[in-house]
Amino acid sequence: MKNVLVLLSSFCLALGAQESTSAEGAPQAPQGGILLKSLNFESNAGFSKWPGDAQVELDPEEFKEGKSSIVFTPDNNYVAYFFQKLVPGHEYVITCWAKMDAEPIKRCGIGVNFAKQGGGNSSAGSVIFPFAELMPADNEWHFCKVTFKAPEGAVRGQVMLSLLRTNATVFVDDFRLYDMSAKSVAKGTTVTKGKVLRKLDFASTAGLNSDPKGKIALGKPENNDGRACIEFIPNNDKDCLAYTAYFYQRLFPGDYVIEFDYRTPAEPIARAALMIQFGGPGKKLGELGTVTKKVSEFGVCDGSWQHAVIPVKVPQGVNNARILFAFYRTNVPIRIADFQIIRTASGN
Repeated sequence: MKNVLVLLSSFCLALGAQESTSAEGAPQAPQGGILLKSLNFESNAGFSKWPGDAQVELDPEEFKEGKSSIVFTPDNNYVAYFFQKLVPGHEYVITCWAKMDAEPIKRCGIGVNFAKQGGGNSSAGSVIFPFAELMPADNEWHFCKVTFKAPEGAVRGQVMLSLLRTNATVFVDDFRLYDMSAKSVAKGTTVTKGKVLRKLDFASTAGLNSDPKGKIALGKPENNDGRACIEFIPNNDKDCLAYTAYFYQRLFPGDYVIEFDYRTPAEPIARAALMIQFGGPGKKLGELGTVTKKVSEFGVCDGSWQHAVIPVKVPQGVNNARILFAFYRTNVPIRIADFQIIRTASGN
């Protein structure tokens, strides 16, 4: 695990702060923060473990919210972790609920290893927040909140519940990571002048198809900064929420622009892309060309709502198209809102 995990022993190259409260009068999510990661520990989805042969234990009888929590004991201890893209200089907040029956050794807590581009874990520093300093050992649930800043050059963080060799029993639930520096674009942003041919507000699934069929998931405005949206979630369960959605549109040769808002906490796998397949008389869709725009090419992928502007030139002979959100088996959540196809002055 040398190249994957470096156990934390000191604060270095990162500024951090921490606080906790009891279960009564529990605080809400950080104001203004963009949620990057949420773990409810109702399954093993969304995180990894070290050592590799460790047995992750989820307790269905002890939890703060949902159906279970993750537990670490002197007889079954390990590190639970995930990797997250970071922006140097951004401030981040981690929150969770936790309880413990004794004070664990100082190196047991919430930790982050920072990596430079092309560098290994901790190549840009590390930080540890000991649980012994976050809450009392009274076997009661406490809300924990820690704050850190990504050091200069840090582009990735290994975010950890580092409880290897703990001498206490520690339960953790509802673990969340927020970017406090990321800013979303204003809802309703449009930069292209022209005739709007198609507008999807995703208030319903009307006009949309999916592969696999019947798997379209819509997000509510109250959960998405006022935006109704279509959601693509990593396929971590049997519901197969990661899918491809598509619709058909009459298009003719000329210049167009596609605009929409998008939100994803990190760059997804390279094959996650917006695709446009062109067809025409006697020509199947795709035979007259295909436009492919990777999600990683949309723009910033930091968990905030951003606005994408994609120019499209429709070739000669085209009279129809299929537009696909080809996000099947995405490895990170992707949300799309306020989708528009705009014909510019040079369009026919």
